Amino acid sequence: MAQLKIALVVIVYGKTLEKSLTIHDLLKFKYPLSQLLIVNNGPEAISENDLCIQELSQIHQQVTLQNQLQNKPLSWIYNDFIQDYDADYYVLFDDDTEINEQYQDVLFNLNDVDFELPEIRARCDLKPRFPMVNSKLLQQRGDIIQPSSIYSVGSGLIISNRIKTFFKLQNMEIFDSHFAFYGVDTTFFTRINQFIQQGHQFKFSSNTCLNHSLSLTEEELTPWRRDEFIYENVLTLKYYSSSTWSRSLKLFKLIYRKLIKFSFHDVNLVLKTFIRGKHPRC
Repeated sequence: MAQLKIALVVIVYGKTLEKSLTIHDLLKFKYPLSQLLIVNNGPEAISENDLCIQELSQIHQQVTLQNQLQNKPLSWIYNDFIQDYDADYYVLFDDDTEINEQYQDVLFNLNDVDFELPEIRARCDLKPRFPMVNSKLLQQRGDIIQPSSIYSVGSGLIISNRIKTFFKLQNMEIFDSHFAFYGVDTTFFTRINQFIQQGHQFKFSSNTCLNHSLSLTEEELTPWRRDEFIYENVLTLKYYSSSTWSRSLKLFKLIYRKLIKFSFHDVNLVLKTFIRGKHPRC
């Protein structure tokens, strides 16, 4: 059996490569990736002569570094990565996920699966948080049989080439490019769930486990994060509400909640985002 062609992207932000948990584990991989793309989203440039790049190039077949100091939207990075690379499977990672040997073994021996969704444990307490299947935390490993809904996070997600072809036939982007950061993962799974409701069938599995830093549980709510949540909420109600009436009602309720708290900055941001129809970085 021919070795699978695996393309993997790591998005690094605000750190050097040697301080990235994900990069650290990629340096210990037992198997060579066909393509490894490292996207440095800033704010400081990383040299192509970086020692980590040189060491990774001795392990993996092709290693590419992109400096995107403008902080390129995650949806754009994912879409460009999947579009530009020819592979059997595409793997998405941020810079602070621990990749264990069991994950590697499963990755390089995948067979006839459209999505592999690892169990995601929060690094702060090692408790499982994802994937959610039919609105409940998945409790067992193995194939996921005909779910009616499924949600997880992007880091560690494995997507088959068949899904790339499927979205191309639908004349759709795989990831919604209206979103830059929050909402990129959620709306991806919302689309998959919509296709499931339409009768399309996909093959899901969850045979791996990863420890990952989850912003919802491990980071304080800074003004920047609050604004990002507003972008996500407004764009989600704009594009993923079940009807025009539902969208209008959700928008009214959101603005009302902000007004009674005298959060005029938030009201302004809600209206601007709804009218613009995309994240300001998109």
